[in-house]
Parts: sequence; structure tokens; C-alpha cells
Amino acid sequence: MKKILSSFLVFAFLIFVIPPFKASAETPTSTLSQTEIIINLLRQIQQLQTQIETLKTQMVQLQQQKQETILQLLTTLKEGSKGQNVKTLQALLAADPEIYPEGLITGFYGRLTAEAVKRFQKRHGIEQVGIVGPKTLKKLNEWLEEHPLYLEKENGEDKPCAIVPPGHLIAPGWLRKQDGVRPIVPVCQVIPPGIAKKLGLPVPTSTPDVTPPVISTIVSSVSTSSAIITWSTNETADSQIFYGTSTAYGLNTALNSALVTNHSQTLTSLDTGTLYHFQVRSKDASGNLATSTDQTFTTSVPDTTPPIISSILSTVSSTSATITWTTNEPATGKVYYSLTSPVDLSSALNKAETAPTLNHSLSLTSLTASSTYYFIVESKDASNNTATSSQQSFITLSQ
Repeated sequence: MKKILSSFLVFAFLIFVIPPFKASAETPTSTLSQTEIIINLLRQIQQLQTQIETLKTQMVQLQQQKQETILQLLTTLKEGSKGQNVKTLQALLAADPEIYPEGLITGFYGRLTAEAVKRFQKRHGIEQVGIVGPKTLKKLNEWLEEHPLYLEKENGEDKPCAIVPPGHLIAPGWLRKQDGVRPIVPVCQVIPPGIAKKLGLPVPTSTPDVTPPVISTIVSSVSTSSAIITWSTNETADSQIFYGTSTAYGLNTALNSALVTNHSQTLTSLDTGTLYHFQVRSKDASGNLATSTDQTFTTSVPDTTPPIISSILSTVSSTSATITWTTNEPATGKVYYSLTSPVDLSSALNKAETAPTLNHSLSLTSLTASSTYYFIVESKDASNNTATSSQQSFITLSQ
């Protein structure tokens, strides 16, 4: 710090002191007297000294803040401890795979963390008790000076970011310890290009990413009061939709921060039979935002019209009959039949289809020969609109 200030004063002297005296020697006819020049120089030097004192104060404050941050990162810890300090301890130990090969940042001081602390203590000649006491705390803070932790914001709080050794991310032995699950690479970690390529991650580059994602294949699937919007991007990005009954939109979905290439969001509580405008938006990991052009869809009108039943036919034998009919839209089918007339739907025998169709066929069996049967066919569409035919009849053949 003293070297910086000394260099700064010498630089200031060369700029503010030497040139004016040289000028006064060469230009004796200057409008300013030597006394006025000296007074101005002294005033400038005083301002410069004030600025230096301010810088010194700021440097002291920054150093104090740095020390406070380091001291707050760790405290006395033991098995069973929980919270942010444990996460910081685990993140710090994870910087060395020989000390904490598991690299798990859980916030709970369990057996694995205790074993890692013992290995740390052994390396630094401290009694191996697996507890972070004063001696271990002091050495950890020294270790922290050499291996600073990265902090990233999460819900407004600083979260220590574990620097997982890159080789772990593809090492079969380490992955087996993690039950074969590849860890999520923390945002603050730079992965070597070769490992990033093997993991299918974007290869790190020194060139900043300023290109937004490319949005394509926007599809809307609508109902009477909702719509599912899907789209694709050429790189992983988040998902959000702005929508409304005009191009001013006015409504939007919650931002889905998951970085994906196939996006899907659902709009609910829409008005039936209404034209809606919408725009999809996706932002990549570098913060580049892409927005689509204005898109539209119209919600459907509720279906309140039952199917139309036609072409009812019966083909009979002595103990069975096949009833066929058609509907003008896909619908399920059912036949109610009885030896008495009129057919009572609540008590009559019945036979039903299992899937909607346009052409219906149901076989009635175990009938009595030479008997008159009465029947009614029923069809129900996807909107639960039900149609029933008039009563029909057939006579089984004699045996």
C-alpha cells in the first residue's frame, strides 16, 4: 500500500510541479506570477493528498470487509451441525479430492464430512478428531485464503459454490460413489473443454456469448378454457409466455428458469371462443433473450350438441341379435333391451362398447327363440352429450 502511495505522489509531482516551473522559465510574460502558480500547485497537492487519504480509508474498509467475510464463513463445527457454515466447510474441503473425494455439499455435518476433516487435520499435523476446533478453524481460514470460495446468490443469500475437480465428472470410480449420477456442474465452475465435450456441455470459450437462442416450431393445443404452448430453441434456455386478447398482452406465465431446448407452458382460465395473442420468450445461460413474433390461437366453444344416431339395423338368429348403427361424430355405444315394452333404461339388460367410434356394432346373446325384443341404442360423445334412439324391436327366429 505504501509503495502504491509513494509512486502516486511521485507521479503527481512530475505532472503538477515540474511542468509549471518549466513553463514559467520559458514564458516570463505569463499572466500568472510565480507566487500564484505556487499557490495553485499547493492547492492541487492538498486536493491530491485528500484523495489519497480517502483511498487509504477505502482500502482499510475493504480489507476489514474481507476479513469479516472470511471469519464469518467458518465457526466451530462437529457431527450433527447443520446450516450455511457446514456448506461452506464442505465446499472448501471439496476443492481437494484427496481430502473430500465425495464432494457433497449438503449442509449437514455427517460421517463423510467428519472423515474429510480428519484427513485435513492429518495433512496439517492436527489431532485427528473430526471436529472443527480452534486449531482446525485457523488452518481452514489459511486454506481459504489460498483456495477462495466462489459465492453465488440464491434467494438473496450467498451460497458457497463447490469446485468439483473436473476429472470427477467423468471418472467411473467417483461416479460409482455417487450412485452413477453425474453431479450438476455449478455455475461458478469452469470446465476444461475436453471434459465439457464428453459431458455434452457447451465448450468454454473466451469469446462472450452475445447470440440469443433461435426459437422455432411453436405449436398451440387449445381447449375451451386452456392452451398448451410448445416451442423449441437451438440451445438451452428458460421459458416464459406473454399473452392476452391483444398484442399488448398484459398477462404472462411464471418464468420457468430450467434451461431446456424443448419448452412447454400451459395457459389456463381462458375465455371460451376467444382470440388470444401470445409471444414466447427464452433466455440462454448468458442472459441473451429471444422473443418470437406475435402468435395467435382461438379457444374452442363448448360442445353441447349430442351425436346424431342413424341407420339402425338388427340381424337376428334364434338366440342372438347384432345391432348396428352410425353416428355423425365419434361416440361410445350402448344397447338397452327387454322383452317388455316400453324399455325401462334403469332396469333393462344392456351391452356397451368400450371405445368411441362412428360405426357401432353390439351383439346380444342368450336370447329366447321366437320372442319379440324391444331395444334402444344410446351414444355419448367426448363432451358427454348423450343421444338415444326411439324404441326399436326385432323377433328372434324359431329353433
